[in-house]
Amino acid sequence: MEMVSRQFGVMNELLIMPVGDIHFGADEEEIALGMLKRHIAWGVEHGAYFIGMGDYIDTFSPSNRERLGGARLYDTAVKALDKDARSRVERLYEIALQPSKGWWLGMLEGHHFHQFREGITSDQYLSSMLDTTFLGTAAYLKLTFLRHESSASRGSVWVWCHHGVGGGSTAGAGLNRLEKVTRGFDADIYLMGHQHTKDAKPVDYIRPAWRTDSTTPQLIHATKLLVVTGSFLKGYQLGRRDGLVPRGGYVEKAMLNPVALGGVLVKIRPRWLGNDHSYWNPDLHAEV
Repeated sequence: MEMVSRQFGVMNELLIMPVGDIHFGADEEEIALGMLKRHIAWGVEHGAYFIGMGDYIDTFSPSNRERLGGARLYDTAVKALDKDARSRVERLYEIALQPSKGWWLGMLEGHHFHQFREGITSDQYLSSMLDTTFLGTAAYLKLTFLRHESSASRGSVWVWCHHGVGGGSTAGAGLNRLEKVTRGFDADIYLMGHQHTKDAKPVDYIRPAWRTDSTTPQLIHATKLLVVTGSFLKGYQLGRRDGLVPRGGYVEKAMLNPVALGGVLVKIRPRWLGNDHSYWNPDLHAEV
């Protein structure tokens, strides 16, 4: 697990846009590229920060990589696979993600990636192109805000993020998975991809607090935010073909329900409460 800290100073609102499950492959028609480009462009225009949720290119799954590792391929074949994966990453960067370079808080590893001969993966390569931190399997992000420029007082929002595992046919499957995570990992915001649905739910709780200059206790209403971060991979396409054969993709073959494509917008509003503004209690909200 990785941990990354970022300080933002004084601000009224921080926008975060998790982006993943793009599955950019050989057939660009299977990706909602227009939607992805608009999503990225909106975020850049509004000063949002992005978090990569994995599965950026549609290449080898874990089982595929295991079989490939035992195939004992010639060097020329391995070079060709490296070249193809590198080309897909660069193509995705050029046509959709380039405007967001420098605005990523980090990028997680997904299930679908290519392992290059030199040791890095396609996810790491894309992360370096976007000038951000590669977060690996799971990560904590600590986002810190100052109360005001001349004060040493600061408050933090902790984000726990993972590409995700498992599946589910019910509407709340992803949120149910995240709700279980809250029992073992303490955070303010929980992000998970993988299931291709987009959903968010605030979980309310009460916590005690004390003023900085007093022993008088207070009860503060606070929120934990559970977020399933969406996808840009089309599930059903009219007239899809494999060569000359009318055939759907894996979503259609598995008779899975269609889902709304796109991503989620997370809003963090730093809030200092009390007469002396000594209570830190951020407002967390997500739009799907």
